[in-house]
Amino acid sequence: MLEACRVFFAGSPTTHFEVEEMFGAGDRVIVRWLYTWADGHVRGVDVLRVRAGRVAETLAYVKG
Repeated sequence: MLEACRVFFAGSPTTHFEVEEMFGAGDRVIVRWLYTWADGHVRGVDVLRVRAGRVAETLAYVKG
């Protein structure tokens, strides 16, 4: 997944992805982010569940 994201962003030089906030609580990690491009942006939140140091589940919510 990380490699796919790297390839996508490398091929989109006018875009920017910024992690605005990240914190953990128990087995959950919350990531609030902002994705911008030339004439717009989208904001979102990912909720991840971590087990044994690996991402076991992820839910993504986007506000366009």
